[in-house]
Amino acid sequence: MTTTELWFYDSSDEEKSLLELARSRRRVRDASNTLKMNSTTFIQNFRLSKEAFMDLLSSTDELLQQCTRAKHISNILKYATVLRFRARGSYQLSIGNENAFVLAQPNVSVVLTEVLNVLEIFICERWIKFNYEEAELHQSKLHFYNVSRIPGIIGCVDGTHIKIVAAKKELQNLYYNRKGFYSINAMFVCDHSMTIRYINAKYPGATHDSCVFNMSALKSHLEQQEPFTTHQTKQYKL
Repeated sequence: MTTTELWFYDSSDEEKSLLELARSRRRVRDASNTLKMNSTTFIQNFRLSKEAFMDLLSSTDELLQQCTRAKHISNILKYATVLRFRARGSYQLSIGNENAFVLAQPNVSVVLTEVLNVLEIFICERWIKFNYEEAELHQSKLHFYNVSRIPGIIGCVDGTHIKIVAAKKELQNLYYNRKGFYSINAMFVCDHSMTIRYINAKYPGATHDSCVFNMSALKSHLEQQEPFTTHQTKQYKL
């Protein structure tokens, strides 16, 4: 005679467990305060000083209040989560499980989307500008001349590959770069003080650096400021 054992699964137990986990996370999250860290530890964790953090927070508070999906999470915690994620370059799940944040992965994803959109609106429009004042042009040219003895240089340009998950199969050849991974080829320009003046991150990783520059608004801007003939394009001084 064969004995059969029957096990019954009660889904309500799992629901209660998940609810208690969410409550526990919220209690720990509400009790934590990242601003209590000393200045050295704060910079190590977020790559930003407390003063810069608070300035950024106060400047974008109104924009963050317009976000509707994660109103139960404080703006301080939102910024701390995003800056920690960017500083660590790790997965959303590991960031959420850190004691200072204790956010579920879906919440980390929502927070990243909200804050990065706000930062794009705020930083790109206010801080990243290629328009030089006359004094800035003179100072930049003088700095680079003292370093290189080459006259007329107003900035430095370079590209970097930002690694991404593989695109759709029919587009993968566009994003597979010469270094052997899928990426976005982003072009950055900075001045003599290492201030970022221009960013172009529109093109896939297989796009050549010169092609990114030739198709950028920066080239058109420079041509309007000081026209170059076609054969003189190589002589741009950045």
